[in-house]
Amino acid sequence: MPVNDNVEYNNLPTATEQRGMYSPPNGNHPQTLPDLWRDGDDIVRDDLPSLTDEQLNDLGWKGPIQMPPLSGTSFFTHTYEWNSETREWASFELSTLDKEKNVEYEKFWDLFIDTDFYNKLKTTASTKLATNVLYTEFIALLDDAKRGHANTTKIQTAFTEIIDDVTFTADEIAKLQGILESTGMSVFYTLS
Repeated sequence: MPVNDNVEYNNLPTATEQRGMYSPPNGNHPQTLPDLWRDGDDIVRDDLPSLTDEQLNDLGWKGPIQMPPLSGTSFFTHTYEWNSETREWASFELSTLDKEKNVEYEKFWDLFIDTDFYNKLKTTASTKLATNVLYTEFIALLDDAKRGHANTTKIQTAFTEIIDDVTFTADEIAKLQGILESTGMSVFYTLS
């Protein structure tokens, strides 16, 4: 069989991984179903991956377990702890200070400067004084934020003034919104 060099076979999930995560009978953290498992009677089982969810539940396994988000707004606003008694993830909202600490300003900047939004802002700033002032202030505010001194009120005002000053396409705004969400900035900033 020919090998396709474009496919990373080591990164493909196995059928067991695709089923999801299950909490073992002792209530420990969710895991993929093991190939071998010793039950309470010291019987070694090798059939867990082939059992139905109902059969697994009968053996004390709970699942598949809904895992906490690894991205999106709630990733930046909540913390999650495994409850071994209920065998579910408990969600706790972070304080405003912790939410502010979670915002990834460096990552935002790295992604932002490669957008059409940024290029249009920079081009307009080179020919229009009012835009240049907004552009300069925005860069200074982001530089402060990257160093841990975010002034969220002024950054929001800068976003609003820039969007009011320069005509951006819906696609440019949507891509910037995606960057805000992927860096946690959407917790504090809106583009409308």
